[in-house]
Amino acid sequence: MSKKKYADRFVGITPEDFSKLEDRHLKVLEILSKLKAERLLDIGCGDGNFTMLMAKSCGAKEVYGVDISEIGVEMARKNGIKAFKVDVDEERLPFDDSYFDIVTALEVIEHLFDPDHFLEEVYRVLKPNGVFVLSTPNLAAIHNRIALLFGYQPPAIPVSLNKSVGHFAVSAGGAAPDHIRFFTLRSLKKLLELHNFKIVEVKGSCAQLPNNIKLFKLFKIIDRIFTIFSSLSYRVIIVCQKKEILF
Repeated sequence: MSKKKYADRFVGITPEDFSKLEDRHLKVLEILSKLKAERLLDIGCGDGNFTMLMAKSCGAKEVYGVDISEIGVEMARKNGIKAFKVDVDEERLPFDDSYFDIVTALEVIEHLFDPDHFLEEVYRVLKPNGVFVLSTPNLAAIHNRIALLFGYQPPAIPVSLNKSVGHFAVSAGGAAPDHIRFFTLRSLKKLLELHNFKIVEVKGSCAQLPNNIKLFKLFKIIDRIFTIFSSLSYRVIIVCQKKEILF
């Protein structure tokens, strides 16, 4: 089955103003505000709204994006992004070596069959000492551990593209059906190091839960507490740097 069949079904619609930003968005902007870039590449840019917020945070003068969805690419181009349709699972990024100061890939790596190819391409297009920021759900999150303890499917891990199957009632519908790979913080850090990235910073981040259900409000409080312990948080954000390979 080709992922491209479902590409336009999961176009990333991202916030365009601060009032709608999630915890992970705010933390990424905080990270980027401490950096400076001439060129920024956002992998999985979706509609490009948040890509532009990231570009403003780090002062990028040239903003690029890639996405598997043609619809997403068209929307990003309307936002002023130099966007290209690319399947980063299989294809090379259409850029020269050592081209970007910063590459971001938020909630992308869990959608890929071949994360090694993806990381090799990110490494290739980054300048020496360039910064790579990625985020992904955490397989070892406290939410997942509790769900497994009671025999339920972890919230972010699907078994069907169309139905929420085996999840506890409060997480029904919450699983992203196009997730393929699942990472603990330890395994993701190790994978990045194997691809010659130096880990600079790790942050925990909250899940996205609605405010209109009392039980969810309690979960949100607990969820926020566990962001202090990134190995147990719902989502992890990793900042890493390209290390030069010495022969």
